[in-house]
Amino acid sequence: MAHSQVESAIALENFTLKLAIRPDLGGRIDQLYDKRTDRDWLWHPPEYDAAQTRTLPLGASFDDHWTGGWDEIFPNDAPDDFRGERRVDHGELWSQSWKIEEQSQDQVTLSLQCQTVPVRVVKTIALHPTQPEFQITHQFENQSNTEVPFLFKHHAAIAIEPGDEILLPDCLIEPVVLEFSTLIGQAGKTQFPMAVDAQGQPVDLRKTRDRQSQQREFFYSSELAVGECGVGHGRLQTALKMRFDRADFPYVWMLQSYGGWRDFYVLIAEPCTTMPYDLEVACQNGTVAILQPGETQTRNLTVAIEPFPTL
Repeated sequence: MAHSQVESAIALENFTLKLAIRPDLGGRIDQLYDKRTDRDWLWHPPEYDAAQTRTLPLGASFDDHWTGGWDEIFPNDAPDDFRGERRVDHGELWSQSWKIEEQSQDQVTLSLQCQTVPVRVVKTIALHPTQPEFQITHQFENQSNTEVPFLFKHHAAIAIEPGDEILLPDCLIEPVVLEFSTLIGQAGKTQFPMAVDAQGQPVDLRKTRDRQSQQREFFYSSELAVGECGVGHGRLQTALKMRFDRADFPYVWMLQSYGGWRDFYVLIAEPCTTMPYDLEVACQNGTVAILQPGETQTRNLTVAIEPFPTL
């Protein structure tokens, strides 16, 4: 992996929020800073240097090169051969540099031509002129005459403290890979926030654990009562809320590492089009997103920093 100095990150700013966008790092949001509480909501590992860029080949290992921030995953998650075509680790968007199409003080539009699928992706991040919120809009254009089954998800690495709260509506949850889980101990769906541990006892997943617990968890959420998710920060009594149409994102994945995965302390909130991560299984289950021949789809997500009263 080659490193060099960053020439320019794109700053979007109003009276309440400051966003830093990195076209060189997969077009990701690298900073989500709340001026009112002096808090950066996005997590990075301790060794992360925001002054450095990188050059990665298509197909690089996501976990080995992951440095936090708000990535996006498309057209797949796990690397595999899908219908005779190679799909690379966590897709293409995160590792490649994006082209800047338009830029202003409160909005930027970026684009990327995919290589593993015949799809052009256009992303617009628009910051509200005065309020602590912004919208992320993705357009996916199928440039072929065949359908493209896909997975698309936001991959927001959120900085947490012990006792913060995972915010989900009424929904069903289930472990992504039971062998990874240390809190959930049995397969099957339960009603959030409750699950069942390995001893058959109820376990509440709502609150974040201490780093010293060395716990980790990763679950799917489905049958959401409303299209929203987020994290409530107890100490500052503010919350990061994501809102979306459930037709755009029917599922939310929640990965939590309380020191138990690579010694990271982070929560990753992932509104997603598809479940499970295996595209072939999702196709069989009818839970995959599909771009029809020549179709352009638009999927929107609104992010807001709101008051979070605690008892």
